[in-house]
Amino acid sequence: MLKNEIINDKNELSNNMVNQKNETIQLSSSWKDYIPSIIYGPIIIVQFVLVFFTYNFYHLDFLNWIGWGLIVFFLLFGGLPRQAFKKYGEIEKGKSHINTTKLVDKGIYAVIRHPYWLSWILLSISLTLISQYWIMVILGISAWIVIYLETYLLDKRLIKKFRENYEAYIKKVPRLNLILGIIKYLRITQKGM
Repeated sequence: MLKNEIINDKNELSNNMVNQKNETIQLSSSWKDYIPSIIYGPIIIVQFVLVFFTYNFYHLDFLNWIGWGLIVFFLLFGGLPRQAFKKYGEIEKGKSHINTTKLVDKGIYAVIRHPYWLSWILLSISLTLISQYWIMVILGISAWIVIYLETYLLDKRLIKKFRENYEAYIKKVPRLNLILGIIKYLRITQKGM
């Protein structure tokens, strides 16, 4: 009897390992998943270079200051996701903060689904406002479109990883709309009081 239980446990463990391996294979990314990032990278690099040549082109200082202010939010939204992943993501020791084993829906992720990508949109907007040059506007709009596409594809991958939990999360928390995210978050916290 004990021998049969051990064999059954061994078979169950083996089946679980095969299922995990199959799931890992399904969740692995192809190079096509990174096309938006590949496009966005050069756009932001060009924006950085152009801002040195077109700094405050129309001398609209109020736009320039708004642009510099947005850089603060870029830094804030760029750092908060890492902290939330480390705190709530149940990351295996020695793994990167993006290798979460649990859906993170606390901290900044209770307000917005993709704060990291929002930070890059804010950087692009800030560089556009600091520069005030027409090419920067075109590059900025291009970057925003590409980032939105990136977050759409990322949502699809995360649905595969976290299944129903992520689908429920999508219904509660907006993708990139920070204002709507704050409103929804405040409503939920007020109901909880």
